[in-house]
Amino acid sequence: MIDWYIIQYLYPESFKRFVDSTFPNIGLISLCVLSLYDIKKLYWFFNNEGIQMNVEMISKNKWIYTLSFDRGVTIVPTQLTKNTRKEIEIDGFFDCFRTLDKKIRESVH
Repeated sequence: MIDWYIIQYLYPESFKRFVDSTFPNIGLISLCVLSLYDIKKLYWFFNNEGIQMNVEMISKNKWIYTLSFDRGVTIVPTQLTKNTRKEIEIDGFFDCFRTLDKKIRESVH
C-alpha cells in the first residue's frame, strides 16, 4: 500500500497536482480516503504528466520498472527487484512522484 503521508511530505508539489487533478471540485478531505484509491489509476495520472511507467517481470518473482518521458528519454532507476508486481508498482509510483515534483520545481524557476 502506498504511504500517502510520505508522498505528501516528500513530494508536496506533485502530490498537490495529483489531488487537484484527481479531485478537482471537492479536494481531498483526508489522506485516509486515499487508502481506498485504486493505485492503477496513477498510470493515467502520470501519463498525462508526461511520465510513463512500465513494469515487467524479468524472471520468476523478479519485477522491475522503467520510466519514459515525453521527450523520448527512458531510464531504468537503480532499484532492487521485487517479488510481486504490486510491490514494484509502489516503488515505481514513489519514483514518479519524485520525478514530477522535480519537474514542477524546475519549471517554476
